[in-house]
Amino acid sequence: MKTHARVVVIGGGVVGVSALYHLAKKGWSDVVLIERKELTSGSTWHAAGLLPLFNMSYSVGQIHKYSVKFYQELQEETGMNV
Repeated sequence: MKTHARVVVIGGGVVGVSALYHLAKKGWSDVVLIERKELTSGSTWHAAGLLPLFNMSYSVGQIHKYSVKFYQELQEETGMNV
């Protein structure tokens, strides 16, 4: 087991896994994720993650735009229907 890493992500929920994924996509390899049980077994499964598209702010619009593109790329990358 590693004893040192450039980045240590605590928690394998949606935010932790996303952070690790995006670091890896940027070429970071000296990273580790620590999870007490199994991925997304904590509070992530409670979160619907819904953001309304009506009357949204600019930043929510940017998140929506990025998310649509990200899911398309993730589907192409993994071959899984997301």
